Amino acid sequence: MAKSNQCSTCQKSMGIMYCTGCNSYFCSKDFRGHREILFTKMEELVEERNGLQEKINKTPQGNNICNPLIEEINAWEKVTIEKVRQTAEQARQQANQLLNSKSIRITNEFKGLSDELADLKETEDYVEHDLTRLKQKIRQFNVDLTQLSQATRIELNREESERVKWNRIIYVQEKPVEVERQQTPTIITSMFLTSNLDKFSV
Repeated sequence: MAKSNQCSTCQKSMGIMYCTGCNSYFCSKDFRGHREILFTKMEELVEERNGLQEKINKTPQGNNICNPLIEEINAWEKVTIEKVRQTAEQARQQANQLLNSKSIRITNEFKGLSDELADLKETEDYVEHDLTRLKQKIRQFNVDLTQLSQATRIELNREESERVKWNRIIYVQEKPVEVERQQTPTIITSMFLTSNLDKFSV
């Protein structure tokens, strides 16, 4: 071990230079050599930094990295829009059926009444109870038409759709991926798409 104030390199000359980095004394000659070593290491670090810069420049930008992910999101969007369209169409058909079912029933039954009246009038094959029965049918038609003219309350049930948490149906998160680099396991992250749409599929 070098004595106090003795050059830590040659251990002969008196150390007149002190390095605060390694806490050692050096003679003038060896201090220059010590600094040259540090300069060399600094240049190596700069070279390594430049190498990293080149790798960063060659790395695809964020938009390019996410292209497959963005395409997956776009595909999910199209599927979701189509499922929503199908659901809306189904609801429209249900609404039309409810709105028109009574009218269609009355129309069909009225046609039957009209055909029966025309047939009985032509053949004259009717008696008192036939006239009473037909009169009752006509009264019932008047009642049905009065009810049909009154507004029927039909509501759209949106309870299930309002409970949907859209920000949780689809989202992007990081997933740990193990890769080998210089014989040392390294954990990196990759983004993947999570979709819960199937829970709400049509």
